[in-house]
Amino acid sequence: MTNDRNYLRMMHDCELTRYAQDNVRTELEFILLERLEHLIGVDDQLEDAKREIDELNARLDRWMEQANTLAAQLDAK
Repeated sequence: MTNDRNYLRMMHDCELTRYAQDNVRTELEFILLERLEHLIGVDDQLEDAKREIDELNARLDRWMEQANTLAAQLDAK
């Protein structure tokens, strides 16, 4: 397996951090790896939050539709 820069750039984030953990030699590398792992986690949290917002918006749309239906029924009486 070749470990040139192009190969490393093509690695998935999880693969790359695992590779980095196995090759940490200095305190600076260790700290940079921790920061990278944190940033990857933040990106995952952002994606989760976006999905949750989409679900809440869909639920709100359904509730608004139901409220409008109920309001129309009350107006008809």
